[in-house]
Amino acid sequence: MKPLRAIIVEDEPTGIENLRFKLQEYCPEVEIIAECLNGKDAIRQILRYLPDVIFLDIMLGDMTGFDVLKGIRQPTFEVIFTTSYDEYAIQAIKSNALDYLLKPIDVDELIEAVSKMRLKLLEKDASPVTTSSSKLGFPISTGQQFLDPNDIVYISAEDNVAILHLPERKKVKLTKSLGWVEELLEDKGFCRVHHSYMINFNHMNEYVRQDGGYVIMSDKKLISVARRRKDEFLSKLESWENR
Repeated sequence: MKPLRAIIVEDEPTGIENLRFKLQEYCPEVEIIAECLNGKDAIRQILRYLPDVIFLDIMLGDMTGFDVLKGIRQPTFEVIFTTSYDEYAIQAIKSNALDYLLKPIDVDELIEAVSKMRLKLLEKDASPVTTSSSKLGFPISTGQQFLDPNDIVYISAEDNVAILHLPERKKVKLTKSLGWVEELLEDKGFCRVHHSYMINFNHMNEYVRQDGGYVIMSDKKLISVARRRKDEFLSKLESWENR
């Protein structure tokens, strides 16, 4: 089960410590990737890490939690508000928040909110958007990019998100990780050859065994085959050749 990548946004250090403790103790599936004490830092960290969920306080000193959400043009995450003020519940609902937890945060309510987040993420990832043709829908910051997987030369990882590399040096930046793309494409002629690269066998021009092993793609890109992935690569290559 993949962890839920979360960012805590709270202007009180003790508030961060309390929430961190409860998440680590009762919601081990949540991985805290950043903690922010103000709104400006929250916007920077959200854009940098592209989390699955943010635990967002409403009153942050320099701005409100709603201001933070306005600072993210195309949010790809879910929001769980954590606040001492119950009068903002309606505004939170209008902001499409997944949940609204009042402080002090009740452990049972926190567990329920995280379970709701897990279910929503599973539903989102279980069935990627498809069209009537061979195209698949890939999530980007503005919505969905529909592409035929055969047109993808290779995929790289950059700042925790995947970059699709197409012919003529065109690129498409996704809002999902390389691991997510791997699950989507691994049975479609693709192979993860490196921590930061996944290749399309249909666009592989040559495999060179020298210098540790590397592949030359149709766009002349040279990609190393990681030592720990070489056996899997050669096995998948043989299966692809004999398909």
